[in-house]
Amino acid sequence: MDELLTALANVSGQLVPILGAVALVFLCIMLKKCWALIESLTNTIKGLDPTLRLVDKSIEKVQAPLDTAVKYSHSLDKVHDKTAEAFGKAADFAVENMNGIKELIQEKTGSLETAAAPEGEVNE
Repeated sequence: MDELLTALANVSGQLVPILGAVALVFLCIMLKKCWALIESLTNTIKGLDPTLRLVDKSIEKVQAPLDTAVKYSHSLDKVHDKTAEAFGKAADFAVENMNGIKELIQEKTGSLETAAAPEGEVNE
């Protein structure tokens, strides 16, 4: 058992520096690939810069018509509110003065019926 442990200690003593060197090589390869990826991303982002500037200019051009549409929308909202208010007031007035309106209509229809009826006949 002691001989086995001694032999394993000798082998591991020789393998540790070799495995360390292999690990460093893999680490260098991985760092090189990461560096290439970062450079590729940087170039891609630089290529997008003109496109983003073009989009900004297009958005600035569209902003003025959008502002106009918002102004018209607010104007239409105000017109709608005033119209709804006017109809509400007219309905309230009609409800409050229903009897007067009813009498007025009866007077007008009664005078029309008497005018349309032949002489001697009165519609009731």
